[in-house]
Amino acid sequence: MNSVNKEVVIIGNGPSAITLSYMLSGNWPFYKKDQTLNPNEFLHQRLIDDSVINKSLVEQDLEYLSDGLEGRSINKVSLLLDQLQHPEADFGVENPSTLQWKYFPDKAIDHVVIGKGLPGGAWHSMNDCKEILTISLGSWMQLPDMEIREWCSQHRRESRVSLSTVANYYYNYVKNKDLMKNFKHFSTVTSVRFDRQINKYQIDGYDSNGDEFKYQTPRVVLATGNCDRINRLGVPGEDLPFVLHSLNELEQLIAQSKVKSTTDPILIVGAGLSAADAVIAARFRKVPIIHAFRRHPEDPALIFNQLPENMYPEYHSVHSKMKAKSLSSSGYEALPMHCVKEIKSNKEVILVNRIGVDDTCLTTSVKIKVSYVLVLIGMKPNLTFVEKDLLCNLGIKKNEDIFSRSNPIAIDTYTHESLVAPGLYAMGPIIGDNFVRFVQGGALAITNHIHQQKLSLC
Repeated sequence: MNSVNKEVVIIGNGPSAITLSYMLSGNWPFYKKDQTLNPNEFLHQRLIDDSVINKSLVEQDLEYLSDGLEGRSINKVSLLLDQLQHPEADFGVENPSTLQWKYFPDKAIDHVVIGKGLPGGAWHSMNDCKEILTISLGSWMQLPDMEIREWCSQHRRESRVSLSTVANYYYNYVKNKDLMKNFKHFSTVTSVRFDRQINKYQIDGYDSNGDEFKYQTPRVVLATGNCDRINRLGVPGEDLPFVLHSLNELEQLIAQSKVKSTTDPILIVGAGLSAADAVIAARFRKVPIIHAFRRHPEDPALIFNQLPENMYPEYHSVHSKMKAKSLSSSGYEALPMHCVKEIKSNKEVILVNRIGVDDTCLTTSVKIKVSYVLVLIGMKPNLTFVEKDLLCNLGIKKNEDIFSRSNPIAIDTYTHESLVAPGLYAMGPIIGDNFVRFVQGGALAITNHIHQQKLSLC
């Protein structure tokens, strides 16, 4: 089989890949110099300088524009684009974007976006989650030049939207922006390797019909997200049929009335936002809960201790329950600083208190009877398709699995190109950007870098 030549091959089809496809298709961002004053005065002055005032961000020096910016991303261009699209967002303000988008068909770069499902990536695995809201404000979930509130005629007054709404919005974004021709759905990449004879990357895979495909390209973008492999407890009994690992499975149980107020409690394991969403969904239906987590509820590393209470009252309500010694009659019982030791086939679970409730070094255990166990302790990307010799060197820590928090892919933060593999780019959660607000900055960095490369060849 002959390989198809592409200028860029993007692996993954979530919001970061969709944004990159939009920019590579010739849609470039410009600063609204005459209409809006960005609250960041230093950034505003750089963008209205006579030398760049009529240039797109794709044509500008991103390192200069990003200098001095601070925020909730470790990647400078992510902060830059976010401050232009969502000025003062970290203060909980929903200011209008200071960008406008213009289409230049002659600037389009031939590319393909390969994804295992529909455009939107992992968001479609949560498509049935109609009652669980995003952590971010609805406007922070949107992609360039298409407001989510205008698109969704059924959008309610709440400032946040359901997970299923976001999934459908991303799919419709690709359709509305005429990007579908660039997307290869329901396809799995099995191999990415660099061919030194032709100085290009070779990408192999197959589609939903089992038909193989091959691409060769000078540039590969890893935009796989962080939701391919669930983190597991690694304890006896975790593979029993009543042990679940996703919010989708919980919503199905609730919809089918397999759990209700009269059943044994669900054991929810985890202390992140997914675990909190599960608590909220179950308690809304009055399903009894036992909530076990390894950390102390006052641990500053817990996400709840980093969220403004006025913006996320329901999460802080869960956090309050985690800190209180709730009575079982309330339908919620917290087991802080506990970890699961064993899950038995008779639906008994043994948990161990790692430190001791009285702050001694004594270890105690507790046995509980449950209806289901829901394990929500995070996820990891699956990059096993990347050739082994390359993969083991991609992270900040060599020879360790890529993980968004502890070992992201090492990149040049202004181009998003790998520090060890020229022509290989990364964006999104695998470089530490976990919010949709920030993943889009990678698209600008990559498009800018490719444009600069093309200019240097002219």
